[in-house]
Amino acid sequence: MSKIISITNLKGGVGKTTTSINLAASLAVLEKKTLIIDADPQGNATSAFGALPKHKGTFTIDLFNFSNGHSIQPFVTNSPNLHLLPTTIILASLEINGKNLHGTNHELKMALDYLRTKYDYIIVDCGPSVNFITTSFLCFSDSVLIPIQCEYFALHGLSNLFKTIKAIKKNYNFFLEIEGILITMYDKRLNFSNLIVNEIRKNFESLVFSTIIPRNVKLAESQVHEKTIIEYDSTCIGAEKHLALASEIIENNINMDEFNLGKKIDQIIEESTKNKDLSIIFEQLPINQSQDRLKLYSDNFDKLIGLNKTDIKAIFGDSFNSDYSNVWMYRLSENSNIFKKKFIYIYFQNNKVEKVLSTYFKKAEE
Repeated sequence: MSKIISITNLKGGVGKTTTSINLAASLAVLEKKTLIIDADPQGNATSAFGALPKHKGTFTIDLFNFSNGHSIQPFVTNSPNLHLLPTTIILASLEINGKNLHGTNHELKMALDYLRTKYDYIIVDCGPSVNFITTSFLCFSDSVLIPIQCEYFALHGLSNLFKTIKAIKKNYNFFLEIEGILITMYDKRLNFSNLIVNEIRKNFESLVFSTIIPRNVKLAESQVHEKTIIEYDSTCIGAEKHLALASEIIENNINMDEFNLGKKIDQIIEESTKNKDLSIIFEQLPINQSQDRLKLYSDNFDKLIGLNKTDIKAIFGDSFNSDYSNVWMYRLSENSNIFKKKFIYIYFQNNKVEKVLSTYFKKAEE
């Protein structure tokens, strides 16, 4: 039975396209007839396969103009069992024309129904926003795969994505499910990465894939060479993990009746609204973004003690702090009033956090 999986996240840079092309290639290697649809006008997935053959083929935008009696001719890739529907910047014109702001599109549905008869898996690489194109594909997909970069701020906006999925499921696609949450860009050298993984697994349970995609230079190199990771280096850890992900998806779908998601989407939405951008689930992490009380901040800042500079960068970003300095400063609040801006000072000893202080700017006494 054919399955359409849309890969999306509102945040860019979390590995959507890398996941899309290498998951599709891995499914193909596992002898599943697979089609990848580039639904992002930026066309990164298209670029990953190099120059297209000169013969005429079907592009993603053509799916929105499909009619009975027409044929769809995907492009053949160098990977056996893997075909591509590429895109160009012209796809962005759909956003301008706005056929239907609710994302339902009869021509697209007919096209996808036609493709279902040709492939075991259809992987849709969506753009990093909830727009007409993305919502259209979500309306006719079977499931959503959500890549999450292994760092704190990668979860910002995730609650809005869940709400979008819930709205589409309620109004347009009752059968839409979450295929799973995929942790990407994992770096085992960072203590913070392990904390993030543990908290995501604890809160989303079996909704999280067992497979974790690590940072791997071969994954980046493969894109430069316009190859999938399977073509570029099938023995590297990046290829191994994407093959494991493909196997996990196949196994989960075989056991679909027995597979029990850890949390239903309604429960996720309810918990995500307790605090902005799901930060409520990170109370046990080194820093809690709660704005309740200064004491709560101070208590959680104590958990930064002992972390190294690399861990701190993963949490707060590079900012303008020098690696050679033993005192780093970060601004925590975005309040326009300078006297209400909150700052923390992080003191290092032998590259480890020794002390953390928080403060506000204060007005000078008149």
